[in-house]
Amino acid sequence: MTQMPARRSSSDPIHMMDDFTNYMNRMMGPYFAPLDTGEEAWAPTADVTENDDAYHVDIDLPGVEKGDITVDLEGQELTVSGESKKFEHMEGASARRLTRRTGKFEFALRLPHAIDVNGCTAELTDGVLCMTIPKTSSPGHKKVEVT
Repeated sequence: MTQMPARRSSSDPIHMMDDFTNYMNRMMGPYFAPLDTGEEAWAPTADVTENDDAYHVDIDLPGVEKGDITVDLEGQELTVSGESKKFEHMEGASARRLTRRTGKFEFALRLPHAIDVNGCTAELTDGVLCMTIPKTSSPGHKKVEVT
């Protein structure tokens, strides 16, 4: 006797959550990293601030080594990726609670203003990647005063 695959109804909470996640990824995709829904890369938490001269991006990466982080800037796109390695636990110990994220991660952001990729700095201090990304005028960019 063959067993039919389980079919989720549209009122199934898991199905509804998948639909919501897909909707949010479609709507916010150009501005934020996709919501994590599986075993693929996860997105670390981050703060992005700006002033007249630059963007400042702080990304939480506890336990991640400098050599395991890649920062890419192309056009107005910032991508930070890498891998958080599994932590060593006591030998022979049973896990009671494990909530730290491990594995591949990716933070992606499209900045709304032209940037100076050569002036960008990045420093990893106490598990926080701090980046300063200077703004610049792009070719053809001009502020027009309304009179």
